[in-house]
Amino acid sequence: MSYRCDQPDSTTLAANDGRAWVSRYAWGRDYHRILKKKLIRLGRWLAEQRPGAQWRACVDTAPILEREWAARAGLGWIGKNTLLLNREFGSELFLGILLTDQKLVPDGPLPEHCGTCTACLDACPTAAFPEPRVLDARRCVGYLTVEHRSTIPAEFRSGIGTMIAGCDICQEVCPWTQRAPADLHPEFAPEARRLRPQLEALEGLDEEGYAEWRKGSALSRIRYEQFRRNLGIARSNLTHSRK
Repeated sequence: MSYRCDQPDSTTLAANDGRAWVSRYAWGRDYHRILKKKLIRLGRWLAEQRPGAQWRACVDTAPILEREWAARAGLGWIGKNTLLLNREFGSELFLGILLTDQKLVPDGPLPEHCGTCTACLDACPTAAFPEPRVLDARRCVGYLTVEHRSTIPAEFRSGIGTMIAGCDICQEVCPWTQRAPADLHPEFAPEARRLRPQLEALEGLDEEGYAEWRKGSALSRIRYEQFRRNLGIARSNLTHSRK
């Protein structure tokens, strides 16, 4: 499912406008719940068509590399930013998997359509791509702001800018994503509180306020301590950019 929506992006808005950047995947409702419900309906339909069929719906809940299987199934190809790219929908996609014991005839894989383009590699603010289709997660802003639990190395902080939860830059500069249709699924419509929030307002949130701010989104992996850490880096970068 595409989560692209017609809103400002992180590559064109000024770094010193006082607002923080939250990755598009978390602007709306939690995709885990939405996709899980749709996959469950699909599994029940499969069981009706093939009585006795066993199935399991997975959305980031099993040790499965979804993008690899999606590429094998012909949903797209692995782009130079290591994400699944689709010619119609770009890379801002949520992937889910329905595991089953039934034998199904798969579609064939698609050829890649990145050509000589290196926009995603060139735009990465922390040089996280040592080569096409190879990502050094230790340098990735998405990893550093969401998954990394301890202090973020000083060498990557300036590249984080005012991004406090994920990074969309390598997707936004991709020509396939730029031409993709927006606002396809109202379930992922942005909530105002997470759409380019004021940094100062976020700094005033205590732990309870932070829990309310992220409620219903896919930001549960970012603990309050990480949130404060990310805000501190964003504030430092904002202050520096205004000097």
